[in-house]
Amino acid sequence: MSSLRLITTAIALLIVSPVQAQAMKLDYDIYAGGLFLVSGEMKLDLQRDRYAAGVVAKGGRLVDLLSRWSYTASAGGRVENGVHVAPEEFRSFRSQRKRKRALNMDYDNAGNVSVTAEPPQSELSASAVAPEFRPGTLDPVSAMVGVIATGGTSGCTGTFPVFDGRRRYDVIVTSNGTDTLQKSSRNMHAGAAEKCTILLRPVAGFERDQDEEDFFRYGVDRTATAWFAKPLAGEPPVPVRIQVDLEWVSVVMNLVSATET
Repeated sequence: MSSLRLITTAIALLIVSPVQAQAMKLDYDIYAGGLFLVSGEMKLDLQRDRYAAGVVAKGGRLVDLLSRWSYTASAGGRVENGVHVAPEEFRSFRSQRKRKRALNMDYDNAGNVSVTAEPPQSELSASAVAPEFRPGTLDPVSAMVGVIATGGTSGCTGTFPVFDGRRRYDVIVTSNGTDTLQKSSRNMHAGAAEKCTILLRPVAGFERDQDEEDFFRYGVDRTATAWFAKPLAGEPPVPVRIQVDLEWVSVVMNLVSATET
Protein backbone atom coordinates (compact mmCIF):
# COMPACT_ATOMS: atom_id res chain seq x y z
CA MET A 1 0.00 0.00 0.00
CA SER A 2 1.43 3.36 -1.02
CA SER A 3 0.01 5.05 2.08
CA LEU A 4 2.13 2.77 4.28
CA ARG A 5 5.24 3.71 2.29
CA LEU A 6 4.37 7.32 3.03
CA ILE A 7 3.95 6.62 6.74
CA THR A 8 7.34 4.90 6.88
CA THR A 9 8.98 7.85 5.15
CA ALA A 10 7.28 10.33 7.49
CA ILE A 11 8.55 8.38 10.49
CA ALA A 12 12.07 8.56 9.15
CA LEU A 13 11.76 12.31 8.74
CA LEU A 14 11.11 12.75 12.46
CA ILE A 15 14.55 11.81 13.71
CA VAL A 16 16.33 13.40 15.68
CA SER A 17 17.47 16.23 17.95
CA PRO A 18 20.66 18.32 18.24
CA VAL A 19 23.55 17.30 20.51
CA GLN A 20 22.28 16.80 24.04
CA ALA A 21 23.50 15.46 27.36
CA GLN A 22 20.50 13.21 28.02
CA ALA A 23 18.41 10.92 25.86
CA MET A 24 14.85 11.88 25.04
CA LYS A 25 11.69 9.90 24.50
CA LEU A 26 9.27 11.46 22.00
CA ASP A 27 5.77 10.25 21.20
CA TYR A 28 4.04 11.13 17.92
CA ASP A 29 0.64 10.57 16.33
CA ILE A 30 0.08 10.50 12.57
CA TYR A 31 -3.14 11.59 10.86
CA ALA A 32 -4.16 11.45 7.19
CA GLY A 33 -7.01 13.70 6.18
CA GLY A 34 -7.87 14.08 9.86
CA LEU A 35 -8.09 10.31 10.38
CA PHE A 36 -5.77 8.79 13.01
CA LEU A 37 -3.44 6.22 11.43
CA VAL A 38 -0.26 5.51 13.40
CA SER A 39 1.37 6.09 16.78
CA GLY A 40 5.14 6.18 17.15
CA GLU A 41 7.67 6.21 19.99
CA MET A 42 11.21 7.49 19.50
CA LYS A 43 14.21 7.25 21.80
CA LEU A 44 17.03 9.64 20.97
CA ASP A 45 20.56 9.73 22.34
CA LEU A 46 22.89 12.17 20.60
CA GLN A 47 26.21 12.92 22.23
CA ARG A 48 29.14 15.03 21.04
CA ASP A 49 30.92 12.09 19.42
CA ARG A 50 28.28 9.31 19.23
CA TYR A 51 24.61 8.95 18.38
CA ALA A 52 21.90 6.32 18.63
CA ALA A 53 18.27 6.61 17.60
CA GLY A 54 15.39 4.16 17.57
CA VAL A 55 11.75 4.20 16.58
CA VAL A 56 8.82 1.85 17.10
CA ALA A 57 5.60 2.51 15.18
CA LYS A 58 2.33 0.65 14.95
CA GLY A 59 -0.93 1.22 13.20
CA GLY A 60 -4.04 2.53 14.87
CA ARG A 61 -7.28 0.58 14.83
CA LEU A 62 -7.99 1.15 11.13
CA VAL A 63 -4.46 0.38 9.89
CA ASP A 64 -4.26 -2.64 12.18
CA LEU A 65 -7.57 -3.94 10.84
CA LEU A 66 -6.53 -3.48 7.21
CA SER A 67 -2.89 -4.54 7.27
CA ARG A 68 -1.53 -5.45 10.74
CA TRP A 69 1.32 -3.05 9.93
CA SER A 70 4.23 -2.21 12.26
CA TYR A 71 7.75 -0.87 11.81
CA THR A 72 10.91 -0.59 13.88
CA ALA A 73 14.24 1.02 12.97
CA SER A 74 17.47 1.96 14.67
CA ALA A 75 20.76 3.55 13.69
CA GLY A 76 24.02 4.42 15.39
CA GLY A 77 27.43 5.79 14.61
CA ARG A 78 29.91 8.59 15.10
CA VAL A 79 29.43 12.35 15.32
CA GLU A 80 32.36 14.28 13.87
CA ASN A 81 33.10 17.87 14.93
CA GLY A 82 29.85 17.87 16.89
CA VAL A 83 27.84 18.17 13.66
CA HIS A 84 28.60 15.61 10.92
CA VAL A 85 27.26 12.07 11.38
CA ALA A 86 28.92 8.91 10.09
CA PRO A 87 26.71 5.82 10.38
CA GLU A 88 28.07 2.46 11.46
CA GLU A 89 24.88 0.42 11.35
CA PHE A 90 21.19 0.59 10.47
CA ARG A 91 18.56 -1.99 11.34
CA SER A 92 14.89 -2.09 10.35
CA PHE A 93 12.03 -4.54 10.53
CA ARG A 94 8.67 -4.19 8.81
CA SER A 95 5.63 -6.40 9.33
CA GLN A 96 2.44 -6.37 7.25
CA ARG A 97 0.14 -9.29 7.98
CA LYS A 98 2.17 -12.40 7.07
CA ARG A 99 4.85 -10.44 5.24
CA LYS A 100 7.98 -9.78 7.31
CA ARG A 101 11.05 -7.93 6.09
CA ALA A 102 14.32 -7.20 7.86
CA LEU A 103 16.95 -4.90 6.36
CA ASN A 104 20.45 -4.38 7.75
CA MET A 105 23.10 -1.93 6.52
CA ASP A 106 26.66 -1.82 7.83
CA TYR A 107 29.30 0.82 7.10
CA ASP A 108 33.10 0.77 7.14
CA ASN A 109 35.29 3.73 8.09
CA ALA A 110 35.51 4.82 4.44
CA GLY A 111 31.72 5.14 4.15
CA ASN A 112 31.18 2.01 2.06
CA VAL A 113 27.92 0.22 2.85
CA SER A 114 26.89 -3.42 2.72
CA VAL A 115 23.25 -4.49 2.63
CA THR A 116 21.65 -7.71 3.86
CA ALA A 117 17.94 -8.49 3.90
CA GLU A 118 15.65 -11.29 5.03
CA PRO A 119 14.04 -12.46 2.87
CA PRO A 120 16.88 -11.68 0.45
CA GLN A 121 16.35 -8.88 -2.05
CA SER A 122 15.61 -9.83 -5.62
CA GLU A 123 18.47 -9.37 -8.08
CA LEU A 124 16.61 -6.42 -9.60
CA SER A 125 16.14 -4.65 -6.25
CA ALA A 126 19.68 -5.41 -5.07
CA SER A 127 21.17 -3.84 -8.21
CA ALA A 128 18.72 -0.92 -8.54
CA VAL A 129 21.34 1.53 -7.21
CA ALA A 130 24.72 1.18 -8.90
CA PRO A 131 27.77 0.77 -6.61
CA GLU A 132 29.16 4.21 -7.48
CA PHE A 133 26.06 5.89 -5.94
CA ARG A 134 26.42 4.23 -2.52
CA PRO A 135 29.66 5.35 -0.78
CA GLY A 136 29.38 8.29 1.57
CA THR A 137 25.61 7.98 1.94
CA LEU A 138 23.46 7.91 5.06
CA ASP A 139 20.61 5.64 6.06
CA PRO A 140 17.26 7.48 6.49
CA VAL A 141 17.57 7.72 10.28
CA SER A 142 21.17 8.96 10.23
CA ALA A 143 20.31 11.48 7.52
CA MET A 144 17.87 13.22 9.81
CA VAL A 145 20.33 13.05 12.69
CA GLY A 146 22.62 15.00 10.37
CA VAL A 147 19.87 17.46 9.43
CA ILE A 148 19.17 18.37 13.03
CA ALA A 149 22.76 18.27 14.28
CA THR A 150 23.61 20.77 11.54
CA GLY A 151 20.51 22.78 12.40
CA GLY A 152 21.73 23.17 15.96
CA THR A 153 24.44 25.53 14.71
CA SER A 154 23.12 27.02 11.47
CA GLY A 155 19.39 26.28 11.30
CA CYS A 156 17.72 24.09 8.70
CA THR A 157 20.18 23.91 5.83
CA GLY A 158 22.14 21.42 3.75
CA THR A 159 21.96 18.48 1.35
CA PHE A 160 22.19 14.94 2.73
CA PRO A 161 22.73 11.89 0.45
CA VAL A 162 20.54 8.93 1.45
CA PHE A 163 20.62 5.26 0.44
CA ASP A 164 17.80 3.25 2.05
CA GLY A 165 18.86 -0.19 0.78
CA ARG A 166 16.94 0.09 -2.48
CA ARG A 167 16.71 3.75 -3.48
CA ARG A 168 19.17 6.63 -3.54
CA TYR A 169 17.85 10.16 -2.98
CA ASP A 170 18.96 13.51 -1.60
CA VAL A 171 17.34 15.22 1.38
CA ILE A 172 17.60 18.97 0.79
CA VAL A 173 16.72 21.16 3.77
CA THR A 174 16.04 24.92 3.84
CA SER A 175 14.71 27.26 6.51
CA ASN A 176 11.61 29.41 6.09
CA GLY A 177 12.11 31.42 9.27
CA THR A 178 9.94 31.47 12.37
CA ASP A 179 6.29 30.43 12.39
CA THR A 180 3.63 30.21 15.11
CA LEU A 181 1.77 26.98 15.84
CA GLN A 182 -1.61 26.89 17.54
CA LYS A 183 -2.18 24.35 20.30
CA SER A 184 -4.88 21.76 19.77
CA SER A 185 -6.01 18.48 21.28
CA ARG A 186 -3.72 16.69 18.81
CA ASN A 187 -0.39 18.36 19.60
CA MET A 188 1.54 19.50 22.66
CA HIS A 189 3.38 22.52 21.23
CA ALA A 190 1.99 26.00 20.82
CA GLY A 191 3.95 29.10 19.92
CA ALA A 192 7.09 29.90 17.96
CA ALA A 193 8.81 27.20 15.87
CA GLU A 194 11.35 27.16 13.07
CA LYS A 195 9.58 26.25 9.83
CA CYS A 196 11.66 24.19 7.41
CA THR A 197 11.18 22.66 3.97
CA ILE A 198 12.50 19.13 3.47
CA LEU A 199 12.75 18.10 -0.18
CA LEU A 200 13.36 14.50 -1.25
CA ARG A 201 14.99 14.40 -4.70
CA PRO A 202 15.29 11.00 -6.47
CA VAL A 203 18.79 10.08 -7.68
CA ALA A 204 18.76 6.34 -8.53
CA GLY A 205 16.71 3.20 -7.99
CA PHE A 206 13.34 4.77 -8.85
CA GLU A 207 12.97 3.48 -12.38
CA ARG A 208 10.61 0.69 -11.26
CA ASP A 209 8.24 3.08 -9.47
CA GLN A 210 5.58 3.65 -12.10
CA ASP A 211 2.47 3.84 -9.90
CA GLU A 212 1.28 7.45 -9.80
CA GLU A 213 -0.10 6.87 -6.29
CA ASP A 214 3.35 5.99 -4.89
CA PHE A 215 5.00 8.54 -2.63
CA PHE A 216 8.36 7.73 -4.22
CA ARG A 217 8.22 8.07 -7.99
CA TYR A 218 10.96 8.41 -10.59
CA GLY A 219 11.67 12.02 -11.56
CA VAL A 220 9.30 13.50 -8.97
CA ASP A 221 10.53 15.62 -6.04
CA ARG A 222 8.54 15.26 -2.82
CA THR A 223 8.33 17.98 -0.19
CA ALA A 224 7.55 17.94 3.53
CA THR A 225 7.21 20.88 5.90
CA ALA A 226 8.64 20.48 9.40
CA TRP A 227 8.44 22.69 12.48
CA PHE A 228 11.15 22.51 15.16
CA ALA A 229 10.85 23.76 18.74
CA LYS A 230 11.86 22.92 22.31
CA PRO A 231 9.24 20.79 24.07
CA LEU A 232 11.40 20.56 27.21
CA ALA A 233 13.07 23.46 29.00
CA GLY A 234 16.84 23.37 28.61
CA GLU A 235 16.71 20.81 25.79
CA PRO A 236 17.36 21.47 22.09
CA PRO A 237 14.70 21.73 19.37
CA VAL A 238 13.04 18.61 17.99
CA PRO A 239 10.36 18.16 15.32
CA VAL A 240 7.00 19.11 16.83
CA ARG A 241 5.06 18.83 13.57
CA ILE A 242 5.67 17.40 10.09
CA GLN A 243 3.23 17.77 7.23
CA VAL A 244 3.29 16.13 3.80
CA ASP A 245 0.74 17.44 1.29
CA LEU A 246 -0.07 14.95 -1.47
CA GLU A 247 -2.45 15.32 -4.37
CA TRP A 248 -5.13 13.37 -2.54
CA VAL A 249 -4.48 13.84 1.19
CA SER A 250 -2.44 15.72 3.79
CA VAL A 251 -0.48 13.58 6.25
CA VAL A 252 0.38 15.27 9.56
CA MET A 253 2.62 14.02 12.34
CA ASN A 254 2.31 15.76 15.71
CA LEU A 255 4.43 15.53 18.84
CA VAL A 256 2.12 14.57 21.71
CA SER A 257 4.60 14.07 24.57
CA ALA A 258 8.30 14.46 25.36
CA THR A 259 10.30 13.21 28.37
CA GLU A 260 13.95 12.83 29.37
CA THR A 261 15.23 9.30 29.96
